[in-house]
Amino acid sequence: MKITIRTVAEHAGVSIPTVSRVLNSPELVNPKTRTRVLEAVKLLNYYPNGHARGLRLNRPTNIGVLVPKLDDLFFSRLYRGIYDAALELGMAVILHDAQADQNRISDGFTILKRQHSDGIIFCSEPQPQNYATVIARIGIPVVLTLTESEQSDLPAFKVDDERASFDAVAHLAERGHRSIGMIAGSLDDPVAGAARFRGYQLALRQYDLPISDERVAYGNFRYEHGYSAMAELLAHRAVTDITAVFAASDEMAIGAMRCIHDNGLRVPDDISIIGFDDIVVANMVTPKLTTIAQPFENIGKLAVESLVAAIAAGSSSAIDTHYIAHSLVARESVRSIPYDTS
Repeated sequence: MKITIRTVAEHAGVSIPTVSRVLNSPELVNPKTRTRVLEAVKLLNYYPNGHARGLRLNRPTNIGVLVPKLDDLFFSRLYRGIYDAALELGMAVILHDAQADQNRISDGFTILKRQHSDGIIFCSEPQPQNYATVIARIGIPVVLTLTESEQSDLPAFKVDDERASFDAVAHLAERGHRSIGMIAGSLDDPVAGAARFRGYQLALRQYDLPISDERVAYGNFRYEHGYSAMAELLAHRAVTDITAVFAASDEMAIGAMRCIHDNGLRVPDDISIIGFDDIVVANMVTPKLTTIAQPFENIGKLAVESLVAAIAAGSSSAIDTHYIAHSLVARESVRSIPYDTS
């Protein structure tokens, strides 16, 4: 049997408007009646229609979250920030995992709209032109996290990838490393791939360090690509003599560490490694990984606040890319080496 507000009213011996007042404005109902209604709600496992309730109260009740790849190791922390902020505001979160499929990502916007999302937070993926077309068509606010859009004016919350990567390489240079390699993402990715590579190159120029193709290998931010890219860098080590590597993600950094170990070398004694993200396992591997930390929880919280403001205004608010401060977490995977004074 479907449990409705009428069922609750009949069980509690009150009118339907009384049940509605208990659920929406409980302070207007006397304590005894309120208790009786809430007991009926609990006994019958009644769940109000959150979307309809939100329409009556003229406030958003559902936030859609569109994730290109749910297995990204950083996502749990971003989602925690989104969920906690939404919970504090009394809203539900509807999650859509596109499973790394471009068509599913595009369809995800429409699916979340059909599931009564009042606005959508889109996570961690470059914005091709067709996304902007879909976003314009669905007609609800969209806020970006860990990415930004060159095709549309959408609020975006992320770290400054170029600056953060510069700081990672500067950390190595200031500890005496003169030949620094990089495991980069795809340069076709303007957000994390190209921007982090630019930061690497800027730091090398700033510290007057050598730049060469043999010092760079590429991957897709995953562990196995970090491993294979590190093998490529090691194959050129007789020429480059690299003593440190900046990996554009912690997953690739950890893959690189494993490759170094499998080749009879040690981190950081032979090669220092620094990553990017500060995922949970960065503090669990041996040696513990030095990395650039993204404030994922805070980014999620700020995205929710921006989205709620946009929903209330009826359009996107604070349209801009908002750069949130990163930090460098120094652990055990980077060593200092003496400067060569010869």
